Amino acid sequence: MNVRHTQMKKFAVHSRERLLAVTDENTAYTSFMRLCAIAFVCPQFISQLSELSVTERHSAFEEKCKEMAGQYGGVFNNDFGNVEYPDILFSEILAEISGISLDRDDALGWAHQYFNEPYRTGLAVGLKKSKRLRSEDIAPATQVFTPDWIVKYLVQNTLVRRWYEGGGAKLSGFDEYIFGDIPQLSAIAAEDMKFLDPCAGSGNMLLYAFDVFVKIYRSQGFSDNIAAEMALKKNLFGLELDERACAVAETALRIKAAKLGSNTRPQVFNFSGGNVESFAGSLSIPENCTGGANAILSMKFDVVATNPPYLGHSSMDSKLLSFVQEKFRNYSADLFLAFIVRSCELVKSDGRLGFLTPYTWLFIKTSEPFRRLILGEKCLDTLVQLEYSAFDNAVVPLCMFTFFNSPADRMCQFLRLADFKGDMGFQRQMMYRGISETDCSYRFSAKAADFLNIPSAPLIYWLSDDIRRIFELSSLSDVADVREGLITGDNDRFLRRWFEVSIEKCAFCRETEKKWYPLNKGGDYRRWFGNREFLINWEHSGEEIRNFRDKNGKLLSRPQSVEYNFHRAVSWSALTSGRFSARYYDENFMFNVAGSCAFSTNYAHTMWLLALLNSKVTDVLSQALNPTMNMNAGDTARLPIPKYRPNRHIKQLAEECVKLSEQDWDSFETSWDFQKHPLI
Repeated sequence: MNVRHTQMKKFAVHSRERLLAVTDENTAYTSFMRLCAIAFVCPQFISQLSELSVTERHSAFEEKCKEMAGQYGGVFNNDFGNVEYPDILFSEILAEISGISLDRDDALGWAHQYFNEPYRTGLAVGLKKSKRLRSEDIAPATQVFTPDWIVKYLVQNTLVRRWYEGGGAKLSGFDEYIFGDIPQLSAIAAEDMKFLDPCAGSGNMLLYAFDVFVKIYRSQGFSDNIAAEMALKKNLFGLELDERACAVAETALRIKAAKLGSNTRPQVFNFSGGNVESFAGSLSIPENCTGGANAILSMKFDVVATNPPYLGHSSMDSKLLSFVQEKFRNYSADLFLAFIVRSCELVKSDGRLGFLTPYTWLFIKTSEPFRRLILGEKCLDTLVQLEYSAFDNAVVPLCMFTFFNSPADRMCQFLRLADFKGDMGFQRQMMYRGISETDCSYRFSAKAADFLNIPSAPLIYWLSDDIRRIFELSSLSDVADVREGLITGDNDRFLRRWFEVSIEKCAFCRETEKKWYPLNKGGDYRRWFGNREFLINWEHSGEEIRNFRDKNGKLLSRPQSVEYNFHRAVSWSALTSGRFSARYYDENFMFNVAGSCAFSTNYAHTMWLLALLNSKVTDVLSQALNPTMNMNAGDTARLPIPKYRPNRHIKQLAEECVKLSEQDWDSFETSWDFQKHPLI
């Protein structure tokens, strides 16, 4: 985060704290945003205000806000009710705002996000605790301001590219992030091009698209005021679920247009006033919306570019989940998938779309229908995969990509930044280098068919053709039973470390009738043997876990795959920050969801699988199938496996590795078979 953003975030968060100490949240937000907007558009008024008495400041500020309402609408409108500005706004906060940098078009957007950051953070904590998100909290919880260079990449590779494909004049300064070939298609008149951001937020995508359209109109000889007016009337459209963010977008666009001499109101609308589906925002059909939202959802667009909300199905409330599963059944795993599919419906068949989303859809099994849609029925054009933790504002692995809304026999251009650790500034530098240098080592090209022929169609674009062909082999699930273990519903209640339980109550052998049994619970990176730390309450065949219910009788546990307990297995950790690692467990263990397993009835085959899963090739292939930290049973089940041929040497080597790893594990007191430290 650069100095400017650090300064703004500190100012916004501190202002929020002070305002909420003396007034309600709505007044605090409205007061803060109006002060920021005036400082943005009229900094000299802030200086004049500082010279007045506190009483005079109140009246002068109120008059200025009324004046601004006519010019810039949005945050100055009275939609939020009458506001009684607190005195602290005109003392401490007014004194500080003059030192805040508000000289960029996106300044109001950042002010909006940072003021709401504590609330958004609180909602995120709830999501981590598996709490479902209320409909009214969807917008604030999922709204993340998109960095300007990502906005440029998305708009340039959709809107500007479409302009160039139609033979449009070169737009100097608006194409530095375009890469790949530009085919020549039918020409399109500037006034006929329609751009939509269906998840507009505070409008940063629209602000940059506005600059592009103004540049286009200028190239055709239009004056600035006419160019701005035509851009807002004919080209730019936005929809946003959050009424406040929508107001910020309107004000920011009107301020931008006013600098060019236009007072045209932007076509940016929220969904207030609609019927029961207004909670779904742009996922709704026109008939279920009113006013501007109805009109926009009834149109067809040439370009859609947006940063849609990210929300897994487990975090959706029942109303939203039911809606998404009914309307977007194959794409209901995450809200962003549904938004992309809905956006395709809003775009013409020859249109372009661009998105910033989590990159999990490139690999995970549940997103296979979406991959087949993008690769088979659309045409992926460009994709940039960012480093796992590069984005400060969203702790999710991200990618940005653009595609055509119809199939085409074209090469897609990929940039893999996943190996370049660093902040978003460094990611931008590496992306620009990758675009500029066609022979860059982390730039790749491939066709959709290259992936559609692979089981589950993962976008393993960085692997060679030879490695891709490995996926034509049988998968692990074809040669072994791959299973996910049980879920207790409350690990604190049903699990213990082995040294926390009386030895008389522990069954370290499955035949013994005891209360506590050894449990394979995944764990840290460790190959061959180990991570034998936990016990599970499986007294009377797990009677308590099998009947663990809430007060309404709903079963909280999931006693799945219990018939595979107490069988030898090859296991791996579902969640790990290290490389893929497999371990051997004998017939005395149970396993839970964090310690997924592959079962074979043949001991020699089990050892062969263990050796194969601990090989370097498997490590590469597992990263291809799922490069996130969560390698679940479904991902591992897709690993390609060569034909099994009994090999005594491999079996002996695997057994030797298990024995060495076992000796290492037992040399520390965390093992229940510890005797003495090897140095003694």
